[in-house]
Amino acid sequence: MDFRASNAYTGSIQGYVFTTRNGRTGYYEDPQQPKTDKTIDAILEKADDEDIEEIDQAAVRKLLLTLEKRITRNAQLRVKYADEPSKFVESEVDLDDAIKGLGLCAAAPEYYGEFARLGGVGSVVGLLAHENGDIAASAVALLFDLTDADDAVGEEAIKGHAAFVEALIKCEGLETLSQSLERFDEGVPEEAQARHHALGVFEHIIEDEEVAKRSARVLQTWLASRIVAKKGDDAVKLYSAEVLSILCGSCATILATPETIDALLRACAKYRRKDPEGPDDEELLENLFQSLAALLSGASSTAVPEFVKAEGVELMLRCLSEGRAAAAPSLRVLAAALEHPRDDAMEEATGAPRRVISADGMRHLFPALMGRGAARGAVVGAADRRAKKRRKRRRNDDQRALDEHVVACVAALCLYASQENAPDEARARLVRKFLEKDQEKLKKVLERYGGYMRDVVAIEREGGADPLQTLARALGAGLHALRLCGAILAFCAVFAPAARPTLLEGLGRGGVGELANCVSDLAAAVHEEGSEGGDGAAAA
Repeated sequence: MDFRASNAYTGSIQGYVFTTRNGRTGYYEDPQQPKTDKTIDAILEKADDEDIEEIDQAAVRKLLLTLEKRITRNAQLRVKYADEPSKFVESEVDLDDAIKGLGLCAAAPEYYGEFARLGGVGSVVGLLAHENGDIAASAVALLFDLTDADDAVGEEAIKGHAAFVEALIKCEGLETLSQSLERFDEGVPEEAQARHHALGVFEHIIEDEEVAKRSARVLQTWLASRIVAKKGDDAVKLYSAEVLSILCGSCATILATPETIDALLRACAKYRRKDPEGPDDEELLENLFQSLAALLSGASSTAVPEFVKAEGVELMLRCLSEGRAAAAPSLRVLAAALEHPRDDAMEEATGAPRRVISADGMRHLFPALMGRGAARGAVVGAADRRAKKRRKRRRNDDQRALDEHVVACVAALCLYASQENAPDEARARLVRKFLEKDQEKLKKVLERYGGYMRDVVAIEREGGADPLQTLARALGAGLHALRLCGAILAFCAVFAPAARPTLLEGLGRGGVGELANCVSDLAAAVHEEGSEGGDGAAAA
């Protein structure tokens, strides 16, 4: 049945009746009366006669009325002249103009609620499937502009933005947007921009947890395939990795699938022997490794076994050994994989600690623990490529983060080797590492333990009115790394008797002798985390 949208009665029209059906108001075809297209078009054309000087509710209604009229007219002509495009091409130009005209609404998000109430969101989403790719691209660009929350300033604007997003979800806009990504060809600049806009819509709205989860489900397959594609627009690939990184941080349990993890590892493998070619490529590298780390931390029960089975441990160790820009991020990924003790840690197929040791990972981790080796060179080299005025500060920040990741990896290996059912060879190899070369590695851990403790104690002495703020500052000063260093020292105290004199000497030097009691506490933590630790766990 023919329908011409109109938010108000504009007079009797031959062949039509003015009414509201299914929430849509306007002139509906009356089969009992003859209709005249020219008559109704002439009357509804009044909606275009006046220019819009400012956006208010009336202007929103007028713009949507124009859009609905042109959607309907274009659909009619496409059906009537399906084999003669020249007869409906003008209507598509008019429709495209109407879509672009709605961009004025982006300046007044306080009226988005009216936009949604009148069914405008559903109409725009419906255009994403239009046969004309230019129309679909214009609709995507409009959604990109209207979902940008940066323009929503003030209570009414924020409510309007929320109403728009709610309407977008109700009309299955996220699903339709994800499908539209498939239709655009990145070889065409305009269509590559349309993909960029579609990803931008998702980025604008995924701060909400439920929206993020829904977005993760509909985008997962496409993002996984896009980050490994060898052809296409680089800007779209970068944006895809950025959106994936955001979603991995909030929806790890949804995205921690073999498909996503395999795609991320394949994308990361590119940087094993190759540095980024520019700032954008460097950002892409960071997003890819960050996504992996987020999955491993946020969904360890499913992500870690898949990561190990896909030989992710070996890839990260190779990246670390090469000393390229990927060396430091690979340490972050390894730390995330090793961070959470798991029941299957003893399994060769799925246990990350066991795989690290069997792959000779200690050969790369311990030089980094000593502050030398490939990883440290990568951090310094990356810093040297940045602006001169930021170089020293960034290098120091990166090195501190690198140190904490290395400590986390080594502590995880110690916790693993302390278990009663851990392979004797794994424990013996770890002990030998700490005792070799005059126990230099153990002394380095003692040095860091004392340094972290001094920083944390200084924060605690400063205190503050807010205990949570004080805790946050202590964590920034190295509280977590302090605990991890303590776990390493506890392991040495329990399983390496030859190290005990060095431990006692180190803990009694530099004003930190009172910290010796922490070793026994942390040894007890080793015993507790390992369900059944070594007999000497409580004796440190």
